[in-house]
Amino acid sequence: MKKTLLILTVSTGLLFAACGNPDKGNTVDTETEGEAAEATVESVSYAINTESSTVQWTGRKVLDDSHTGTINITDGSLTAKEGVIESGSFTIDMKSFTETDNDNEEMVGKLVGHLMSADFFNVDTFPTAKFEVTEGGADMIKGNLTIKDITKQIEIPVTTEMTDAGLNASSEFTINRNDWGVTWGNGSTHKIDFLKDNVIKDEIEFSVNLVATK
Repeated sequence: MKKTLLILTVSTGLLFAACGNPDKGNTVDTETEGEAAEATVESVSYAINTESSTVQWTGRKVLDDSHTGTINITDGSLTAKEGVIESGSFTIDMKSFTETDNDNEEMVGKLVGHLMSADFFNVDTFPTAKFEVTEGGADMIKGNLTIKDITKQIEIPVTTEMTDAGLNASSEFTINRNDWGVTWGNGSTHKIDFLKDNVIKDEIEFSVNLVATK
């Protein structure tokens, strides 16, 4: 009886999803892995301040329930010429997942634990993620995004600002989690896992703010 109710509940969620698919217009396209960009001799190198820099994520269910949190940057650097990024990379600690829009510690613990489990990001096996610039630019840059040891090249918008201390760079973009194998059940063919996965929207939104100093 419980199994039947679960299937009916999940199927109802799928019905809503089928009737109102999310707008995927802002989801980045993926390409094969590119070569890391090289800086020119005129460029200036900046070290990313991991304490001041932030990566914010947002995931949603098909019924508009959402969760937002942060992940820590462990290291990184950028090179730029006259404020235009030429190369660089940064590494993310996938074991540092937090949720910031819920005050219920028990619920936060369950969500974060589930996200870090083999059902999704499997952080014990894949403890880090990475972004590496493959093509610099003033407004758009390309880079290799690696999650779960899967690397895809994406193009994302970037805004830069020169400061007295160095350089700030920010970007907001959306990925399709399926491109990096982030699926409930980690490829399981079990019907319940498939139904559960389809209650969650494919899109993960990221807001990255990098503070870098000379």
